Amino acid sequence: MRFRTVVKIGVGLSVLLFCIGVAFYSFLSLTDAEKGKDVNMFALVPDDCNGVLDTDNIFFYTSEFPRTSYAIDLDTLHHSELINNILTDISKYTSVNTHGLSNQIKRLMISFHNSTSTKDVVAYFKIVGGGNKFLLDILRQKYGQDIYPKTEEYRGKKIEIYPLGKTANFLSVLSGDGYIIVSYHKMLIERVIDAIKDGTSLANDAVFKNYQMKKSANYMTFYGRTASFPLLADNNNVWSEFELHLNSDVLYLSGSMYEPDSCSHDIALRLDNIHNISSDSILIVSGHEKVDSCITNAISKPKNRIFDQCLSNLSRDASYIMVADMDKVAENIEQYSPYIPGFICDNIGLFRSFIISSQVTEINGRYSHIYVFTYKD
Repeated sequence: MRFRTVVKIGVGLSVLLFCIGVAFYSFLSLTDAEKGKDVNMFALVPDDCNGVLDTDNIFFYTSEFPRTSYAIDLDTLHHSELINNILTDISKYTSVNTHGLSNQIKRLMISFHNSTSTKDVVAYFKIVGGGNKFLLDILRQKYGQDIYPKTEEYRGKKIEIYPLGKTANFLSVLSGDGYIIVSYHKMLIERVIDAIKDGTSLANDAVFKNYQMKKSANYMTFYGRTASFPLLADNNNVWSEFELHLNSDVLYLSGSMYEPDSCSHDIALRLDNIHNISSDSILIVSGHEKVDSCITNAISKPKNRIFDQCLSNLSRDASYIMVADMDKVAENIEQYSPYIPGFICDNIGLFRSFIISSQVTEINGRYSHIYVFTYKD
């Protein structure tokens, strides 16, 4: 199944935006968990999910994003159900926490499970310390003092279900040693328990488990059940990582594509057979020699446009490159959607203020990719 879930959250997967949308969960993450437990977080995530967002410092990104010049163009958070329900005035209640949220939340992950609902997500927290009444205190201040959870048991695990005031929403919570997991859907929490009990988590996925590496500090990575871009593969066993980097005028997504060995030959053929495209503010070139020649030629010419600067900054060692004004892409999205990750195409309106420059590089049979979004204004 193609990954199309994040788009339904209201901020797509400009990964950055979604992390702000789920900041609510950071405030709910402080329940009783034993301090110092080492948890393999991927061992908690069901292996049938469509994607996972992973960060060790949600607060870094929520504070850095508003400083970027493109923040206002990407800010559609007020349309998000999650924001309307929770985040709008959550800052009123942060005084409950006296020790600093960032010192207690060591990692946040979000898994996406369906393309039909904004609520089909699960949030996972790796935590240390925290008061065992924090969650209830926050919810009572938000929704009233008469909020009490009910408890249900599933396969020997206790699930706490909190009503969110007079809304139609409930928050299902699973706590364990060093982690807490929350979702709008109890069914998804049950699937997490199944993954833990049955060993059917991403930690045991035949492809995914082979490519997990320790990240540097302040990282945010999205793992999608997708190729670097759709044209390269339509196999559900292919995964790609997109690690977020940002500065004032540029948003970067970099990472690698993970595929079974049986898919490698097909991906190489697809990459070799991509037809070159050169039109007004859109350039697609495949083949190392053609890429080398194209970029060498661009470097030798005056760089009068942002488009030309973006092209010159790509690597001559790449196997494939694309540079495009996203306005032009949006005007003919069906033609160009095979060359751009689905979570970008599905939210094309958010990216019309950018030039996209991307490249795929083959090294020893593995494929890495970089997507650079350069702000035009």
